[in-house]
Amino acid sequence: MQTVVTSSNVLLSSCLKLREALCARLNGASPAMIRLANLEERLLHIRPDVLAIDLSPDPEGALAALPRVRGLVAGPILAVGPVAEPRLILRALHAGADQYVDEDELETSLEAAMRRLHNREDTATGDGKLTAVLACAGGSGASTVAANIAVLLGREYQKAVLIDLKPGANDLAALLDLKPIHTLADLCTNAERMDQGMFENCLVRHASGVHLLAAPQKFRDISTVTAAALGQGLNLARSLFPQVIVDVQDCYHEEQIVALRQADRVLLVMRLDFTSLRSARRILQQLDAANVSRMRVELIANRTGQANELPVAQAEAALGMKIGYQIPDDPKIVNQCNNVGVPVVLDAPTSKVARALVRVARDGEQPAPSDGSTKKAPATMAPEPVGFAARLQMFFG
Repeated sequence: MQTVVTSSNVLLSSCLKLREALCARLNGASPAMIRLANLEERLLHIRPDVLAIDLSPDPEGALAALPRVRGLVAGPILAVGPVAEPRLILRALHAGADQYVDEDELETSLEAAMRRLHNREDTATGDGKLTAVLACAGGSGASTVAANIAVLLGREYQKAVLIDLKPGANDLAALLDLKPIHTLADLCTNAERMDQGMFENCLVRHASGVHLLAAPQKFRDISTVTAAALGQGLNLARSLFPQVIVDVQDCYHEEQIVALRQADRVLLVMRLDFTSLRSARRILQQLDAANVSRMRVELIANRTGQANELPVAQAEAALGMKIGYQIPDDPKIVNQCNNVGVPVVLDAPTSKVARALVRVARDGEQPAPSDGSTKKAPATMAPEPVGFAARLQMFFG
């Protein structure tokens, strides 16, 4: 078990005492000590099983960090501080801590907290793989890609979970012809009691083996999906399912970034037109700023083969990345399947669209190339539109 202790000052006696107390309960294994200022960056690489955060030196700084790191910790977060301030306890738990430990009664309070966590089903950690699907712009077809990949993985692994992070739309339920009773909002509203039973009760099962966690449908419920609650839900999903697929809305809201940071693969779905290309460039820059490694990002050109679409080679040059996959445009088959709620990979498995989607799902199960490269799909032979080079220079340099 990998454990991290963090504080604004890791040399303070309170922090050292916390480390010793944890060490005694980990059979001598010494927790890593990380300064709060460096915590988020370090967690991107180590993803510990337990995080203990010392609130006393800088309570406000620690509380501000909790929502940002909630999704980067595989297991529970322990907040350690004074119990004489009830408001501080509530704020710490609301920000993402799983347990609050009394710093003045550290030994007994820590023992009780660890015992409670040991008995909770939601502390189990697993190796479930998380794939985030993100659209460059509306009409990219990202939800269709997410639903079909989830069905393929659900059938392959006997079960998978598909999470809809696009509040209000509920596209995934329609694409799978499912009628969920509960949504992500129900799970997040009761985050402090979230466990395996609650999580599974919020799911609706598809015949392929994929389980859907639908997005909130009511405006008042959208605010319940916080970064802390979602991070907790994603950790639980990865402990229960071998494959987790998340249909992400954007890369700007905090709860969406939690999913992107946890993702083993980020599938960025675009179309070969200038608007989508410009959006893709901006999204890649935002992902860089959010510390989402480019090594985990894969580009998908969807609905390819249309008249006057932009050349793949030019798009790759503008983005500075290879386009790993091309999914051909076949509105007759795709629209028919979407309209009746049957995924393309089930209704038309021999179609070119389905075969392309199979490659995307299957390649996610293969080890990444040692040089970090991705496969390059054959470039289309469409002529370069008039004025395209000038627009590329204007927007991309």
